Amino acid sequence: MGEKRSRTANATRVRRARREDIATLVEFVGGPPAGRVRALRRLLKTLTTDIYVIDRDGALSGVIALHYRRSLAHGGLLATIDAMLSLRSGDDATGEDLALLADCAHTRALKRGCVGIDSSVSAPDARDTLRKNGFEVGPQQLGRSLRLEEEDEG
Repeated sequence: MGEKRSRTANATRVRRARREDIATLVEFVGGPPAGRVRALRRLLKTLTTDIYVIDRDGALSGVIALHYRRSLAHGGLLATIDAMLSLRSGDDATGEDLALLADCAHTRALKRGCVGIDSSVSAPDARDTLRKNGFEVGPQQLGRSLRLEEEDEG
């Protein structure tokens, strides 16, 4: 209750994702298809992750996932944008959604007391939006999958 909601014209708001959003969001979850619903349900419950959606008159048009972690290198809490997607087509619509999501990430990180925010998104339009919002290219991140199926295939 008491949750602040960002509103723009035409009953558009950015709000926390809810269980009823799972059917729309599940296709954007990585990993084996059989475990995606369960993974999304867990993410919606965890205290170290925020998932926000853009709700336009009851239809979802964007999603952002933020993870929070303590960082020795940064000396405090750090937010990471794990996913940032517009679900609408068209350059103007996509740009508008991504700008709302970038603003949401910035606001949430400040409210959480983060000392920094970074991003692991690779989509060019999302990266361009983040650059326009003050993000700079930083050190390259390395990664390794720990999924058993992927290791068995290699």
